[in-house]
Amino acid sequence: MPTTRPRARWVPPVLAATVVALLLVGCSSPERRRPEPTPPPDPARLVASVAQFRFDEGTRNLRAGVTNDSDQDILVSQATISWDGFAFPTVPVTGGVVHPGQTAAFTIAYGAPRCSTPPRARPVLVAVVGGRTLRLPLRVEDPRLLVRLHARACAAARLDAAAAVRLRLATRTTHIGGVEYLPGRVVLTHRPGATDRVRLVDLGGSVLLDLLPRGGRRALPGVLAGERRTLAFPVLLGSAHRCDAHALGQSSQTYLISAYVRLDAQPTQRVILPLSTAERDRLIGIVHRDCA
Repeated sequence: MPTTRPRARWVPPVLAATVVALLLVGCSSPERRRPEPTPPPDPARLVASVAQFRFDEGTRNLRAGVTNDSDQDILVSQATISWDGFAFPTVPVTGGVVHPGQTAAFTIAYGAPRCSTPPRARPVLVAVVGGRTLRLPLRVEDPRLLVRLHARACAAARLDAAAAVRLRLATRTTHIGGVEYLPGRVVLTHRPGATDRVRLVDLGGSVLLDLLPRGGRRALPGVLAGERRTLAFPVLLGSAHRCDAHALGQSSQTYLISAYVRLDAQPTQRVILPLSTAERDRLIGIVHRDCA
């Protein structure tokens, strides 16, 4: 007799899918846990510092950093400075992991000065280290740096409220006594309603450029009296005749041109006079022709 094969039992599709899923789960490897983030080290082993480099003088830029004096890696993601003299922005800190002995360095520009009362609190660096916000005592390389910058910024704010100081240069050079110059004017203009006496007491060039009164030193100071709206003080901008390789190759503040201005009886303020790209090109052309 032929052998009768048993009939396969019918399994509902939903039940079959459930069994397969359970089998797969049972055979899979256990889920790996993500490692817990390493907590930041003792804040006492992190050194916060700030300074202003020479090539940043006359700007708002400061160079700050967090030095890792611990025995573990750290990651600094953002930072700001907390001080009652200035408003500081929060800036990102790039560069990745900071190994022991290294520094997470960044540039931060101070904002508007707070001039209603003198600053009294000690500055603090507020940094996010390993995801945790830390307040670190700030070591200022020049102990009087922030106080000095604050005094200057408040004086500059008072001056700016009274008068605008601008440099207006011609588009063509001229020769005086056989020397090539770019002529111009330092223009002092009273703000609406201001009647303060403003004096242009001196001019400042750079290693490669001279800014001179067109009428000679005896023309200084230029005075914007209280009843006048504008003073246009004639100047000449030309080569400082420094043609040695060190001056030509290492000058880092070639275009940092200044006017020194005094508001009434207050201390003299240095005002940086910005130059356009076209003006810079004309001036470096004068230098190159002078040194050719």
